[in-house]
Amino acid sequence: MNIDERIEREQACIDDLMAEIKIHVQKGEINKAIQRDKDLHNSLKQLETLHERKRLWITAEVLNKRGILVQVVKKDVEMA
Repeated sequence: MNIDERIEREQACIDDLMAEIKIHVQKGEINKAIQRDKDLHNSLKQLETLHERKRLWITAEVLNKRGILVQVVKKDVEMA
């Protein structure tokens, strides 16, 4: 799945979560709404990360077209 598809999927998830939150609030199911709100925040963070990755890939592509050879390298962080 490419980055644009992942962004689209995450945006659809966000839309669904917002609709669910509204339904739970209307039904008085506050605990469920709170959980969906936490899920919404996680999805928003994921969407932000995906957009940052896309900008990075676009920057590398622009530089390569200008003749400046660059590569995007996956950063692997190990928690101690």
